[in-house]
Amino acid sequence: MTKLHNWNAWIGTDESGKGDYFGPLVVAGVYINNDCIDTFEEIGISDGKKITNSRVKKLANWMWEHYQENIVITKKMPETYNTDYEYLKSQGKNLNFLLTCMHVDVIKKLSKSKGAKHALVDKFSYHDIVTSQLVSDNIEVKLETKAERDIAVAAASIIARDIFLTEMEALSKEFNFELPRGATPNVKDAARDFIRKHGESELGNVAKLHFKTTKEVLY
Repeated sequence: MTKLHNWNAWIGTDESGKGDYFGPLVVAGVYINNDCIDTFEEIGISDGKKITNSRVKKLANWMWEHYQENIVITKKMPETYNTDYEYLKSQGKNLNFLLTCMHVDVIKKLSKSKGAKHALVDKFSYHDIVTSQLVSDNIEVKLETKAERDIAVAAASIIARDIFLTEMEALSKEFNFELPRGATPNVKDAARDFIRKHGESELGNVAKLHFKTTKEVLY
């Protein structure tokens, strides 16, 4: 995989669910050092967005089994996500601030447990609002677009994707309704069907309400 820095030990972070109307927002962090780089590459760790769901599950299970102490995740299920988003909106902030808080959270936890002082983040905003929140922790941060080229970020993308898919499946079972991924036209059809089955009041338990899809299906 591509080397985006000269560190020997670092944290990679990535998120899943940001562009999906249904389901949670998940951020994962994975700590990598010289002791596991070769093993991660040999097992086939790569961008979780570009491999099949079954492959994501297999690789995620392997990482949890062999390197659980190197992994931290944080997630916002739809109900909590919607509450937090509305609060941030009232403070003049947006989704990027929520993402920043989640990335910072996993970086701080892994830094504390593993002693890591470097972090590579898959860039999600034009402005860097991550670095300033980690200065006091003496953590060097790099934000890169398409950072999944890096083994640690690729590993984080797999973990985040697996958690997202697992929670989507759990929500589908809870509501006895197949929740589609993404934000495509069929998602709007599914949202309308969900409302007919469960009522408008339940939509916030499965969907990110600030998406324009909400207005399109309600009005």
